[in-house]
Amino acid sequence: MNKQGQILTKEQFGGAPIERAHLLRGFKSKKTPIKWIRFFRACVLQREHANSKRNAFIKKAWLSLIGLGIILAIVINLFGLNGAFGALSIILTLIVAIIVNFTTNKKFKKNYTDGYDFFSDYFSAFFTLIEEDLQPQTRIFLEANVNNTVEESNLIKKEEYKSSRKGFLSGESQFYQKEISKGSCYFNDGSIISFNFTERIRERIIKKRGRVSGKRKTKLKYKSVYPFTIKMKIPKIKYTLKPQASKSDIKIAEDNDYFIIKAIRKFDVKKENPKNYNPEEESSISSFSVDYFSLEVINLINASYSCVIPKS
Repeated sequence: MNKQGQILTKEQFGGAPIERAHLLRGFKSKKTPIKWIRFFRACVLQREHANSKRNAFIKKAWLSLIGLGIILAIVINLFGLNGAFGALSIILTLIVAIIVNFTTNKKFKKNYTDGYDFFSDYFSAFFTLIEEDLQPQTRIFLEANVNNTVEESNLIKKEEYKSSRKGFLSGESQFYQKEISKGSCYFNDGSIISFNFTERIRERIIKKRGRVSGKRKTKLKYKSVYPFTIKMKIPKIKYTLKPQASKSDIKIAEDNDYFIIKAIRKFDVKKENPKNYNPEEESSISSFSVDYFSLEVINLINASYSCVIPKS
């Protein structure tokens, strides 16, 4: 956005890194926290600009094609042709409009990773919260993979699904797992923090017979969870391990120089925010607020530090 408040085009963004983030559907880079926040903000602005163009194009296409269909119907009627031809012309233009609408939305989703806007908000908030704890001018490494999770390459297992409901014919559950992102950075005290964000999706394929029509139907239902793992390497030269520091949700190991503490927080919309749970949607991460996500991740860091005591 320039000084006049206008949304900039991708050319005005100088958008090579932004274009790579979207067109290659992922990114891998090291930046200072402020540069990451600017990067994400630029991605949001570019996506908003493209979304405005998409909506305007779809609206124009619908109006133009429907208008063309009506004109053709009027012309056919004036020439005294069968009225069915007029109706057919309108139907054909509607079909073309639907195809244009579908292909335009599909292209937008491909280029702008529709459904993964949370990267911009969640990580901007997270990096803002930890910025004061980082070493001066440190760079945060962040890698993201926003390709679709429900793909053959991410399938980890299949199992039969059974149900006693009336009309049920057969079912199968397919489990997919993909690493959405991972990153690392250095804290002021010499600790090394690395994090890993995973998406796990269960796709349930149910075949049943309709109660009224008797027709065979196939229905897809999804459940997604998002484990966020924090691993901290805390220097032994500055900290000692608390007695009885082990906890059920925290794993502790050590090497010659560091205490290695691993903590996991599994975000689950169905369990924690059932009102927003939709079994027909593959991804549910956007149902968690930015503040909720950021504070929960900060709690993981605090839980890790609670296992050690600073040396006097």
